[in-house]
Amino acid sequence: MKYLIILCDGMCDYKLKELGNKTILEYANTKYFDYMAENGHVVKIHTTPVGMYPGSDICNLSIFGYDPTIYYTGRSPLEAISIGVNLSHKDTTFRLNIVTLSEDFKKLEDFSAYHIDDDLAKNIIDQLNSIFKKDGLEFYKGLGYRNLMVVRNKDFDILTTPPHDIMAQNIEKYLPTGKDAPFLINIMKKAQEIFIGKNYGKANGIWLWGEGKKPELPTYKTKYKLKGAVIAAVDLIKGIGISAGLQLIHVPGITGFIDTNFEGKAQYAIDALEEFDYIYLHIEAPDEAGHMGNIEEKIKAVENINSRVLPIIIEGMKKFKNYRVLVTPDHPTPIYLKTHVAEPVPAIMYGTDVYIDNNICYNEFAKPYKVFKDGYKIADYFIKENFQYGKCINK
Repeated sequence: MKYLIILCDGMCDYKLKELGNKTILEYANTKYFDYMAENGHVVKIHTTPVGMYPGSDICNLSIFGYDPTIYYTGRSPLEAISIGVNLSHKDTTFRLNIVTLSEDFKKLEDFSAYHIDDDLAKNIIDQLNSIFKKDGLEFYKGLGYRNLMVVRNKDFDILTTPPHDIMAQNIEKYLPTGKDAPFLINIMKKAQEIFIGKNYGKANGIWLWGEGKKPELPTYKTKYKLKGAVIAAVDLIKGIGISAGLQLIHVPGITGFIDTNFEGKAQYAIDALEEFDYIYLHIEAPDEAGHMGNIEEKIKAVENINSRVLPIIIEGMKKFKNYRVLVTPDHPTPIYLKTHVAEPVPAIMYGTDVYIDNNICYNEFAKPYKVFKDGYKIADYFIKENFQYGKCINK
């Protein structure tokens, strides 16, 4: 059996008046999503445990099959692992966003410095390492605006806020809180010095958040007896994959944005299944459009997955005698809110041996054959469930 997960980050949404009171999925051309739903079945997944924040880290851990209430230790250590940062259990890591603040530095204008390019971001990280070297802080380059800070041999009593949650808002009430908050706030304020008189595009500050410690996950080889791999542009997903004992597959031209190599991701996934049993294919574009509040961009992201990824997957999987494909978001990122919400997501279960239900299209309102209140249990269902192929009736 071959297993493929297609994770469409942040794809679900609310009904939008601009689209005639339809959601993005209802409005967009989703011919191949609908084909897979009609020839498989739809389930609904609560990817965020009650009381936890619906971050991509928590939600993707659930889809991978790890209970976040047990295994979640923070977002940034997963990203650190993905870029090869050596961590001990005494170290604390932080996600470092390069951001754009308003001219008076009171509001967060953009959480990504308008998608700063890698070369400018690297220059900023180099400058941070230079001015904070005597303080023992370490800064690491990630992808674009997504970077890291590591503090060795220190625990933190602190609570931070994701910057994509506070776009166009006054930052004062969202600054870190807790006993160690002054430590972090001072770093963020001092970092503004490096932007004075320099041309870093629209970048003029940093935002530290996503604190955490090194995680320990049981590997997929131990958990499911599978040899697996991950295809993603985002360090967070790569970090979960590495922690799970999965290999990383590099695809040329993948960016984590709307300009990513959609066809390349799909074809590399199909080709990799010749060697691997399990592939986790992550596509970030819908989430980025949701955070920007850009309806047209999110429609385009969904339609790119529909027309440039799914046909390659549907046709390519036919070379394998037995296979299962799970197509799912990790969480909704509604256009109106520009951030994540903890509502359940609809997922398509498609393959050679799965139930076929009565859904003929895929969207937020497809009737689920099964609901997973504990979202992490979707992995056992996807991998271990003994389906009896045939038509089933929605309950």
